[in-house]
Amino acid sequence: MFDANGNKLLTANEVAALRIFISGIVLIFVFFKEIKIAFSKDWVSLILVGLLGNLIPAFLFTNAEKTLSSSSTGILNSLVPIFSVLVASYVFGHKISVKAIGGVLIGLVGTILLIVFNSQDLESIQIYPSFLVIIATVCYAFSLNIIKNKLNHISSISITGISLAFMLPMCAIYLFGYSDVMVKIGNPVYSQAFILTTILAVVGTTFALVIFNQLIKMTTSIFASSVTYLIPIVAIIWGVYFKEPITWGICFASLIIVGVIIVKKEEQKRVSKELD
Repeated sequence: MFDANGNKLLTANEVAALRIFISGIVLIFVFFKEIKIAFSKDWVSLILVGLLGNLIPAFLFTNAEKTLSSSSTGILNSLVPIFSVLVASYVFGHKISVKAIGGVLIGLVGTILLIVFNSQDLESIQIYPSFLVIIATVCYAFSLNIIKNKLNHISSISITGISLAFMLPMCAIYLFGYSDVMVKIGNPVYSQAFILTTILAVVGTTFALVIFNQLIKMTTSIFASSVTYLIPIVAIIWGVYFKEPITWGICFASLIIVGVIIVKKEEQKRVSKELD
């Protein structure tokens, strides 16, 4: 995180750790209220949701966006539904149709083309940060399916509060043992950075996760993940607002959208058949 003059305020890892730490503190009351659930037979699934749905992606995204534009990050994030259906099929035993596989392949082709053509030349292809975002979407896919298949009997706020609370020790160890946060927190120069990170944590993580986890429980993991269809549009708008370069290669994002739409339709068909 940088100020208006380009001076570094918080590192990518500090932003990620603070985001999860603050979110966990906000909902810590849920952990103590539902402590029996926290240490029930579901504790492993709850920790996995905390790791795969929150902690690991937070670090991956902040590090990726040190060099990757918001537009490209948002578009790559739309791979979540594709990976969700793969995890649902091959890990949790849901059937997958040939059309759904075709949708997966179309989405992956779109992603590869986006990475290639959104770079000025082959040497400037941002493979590493793009790979970080893709790994994050795989983590999200596992988390979505764990919530739907293993934690559907637990309320969304309990899942969110408990899973975030389990991440607090790891965040605390990093923040207070391996970062300069304690030095920065008392310096007025960093006050804006801490305020913005807090807003991101409370609004973008805490509240958003409670709502999103409820959506997963009400529908399917694939349908819930389809909200990422809107992320590329929002990301491009923010990218334009912050004057990020939007190259013509971004048009290949349409292939990703086509792929996830195909996967979504096939998932809806499968759910309809199961209900019948």
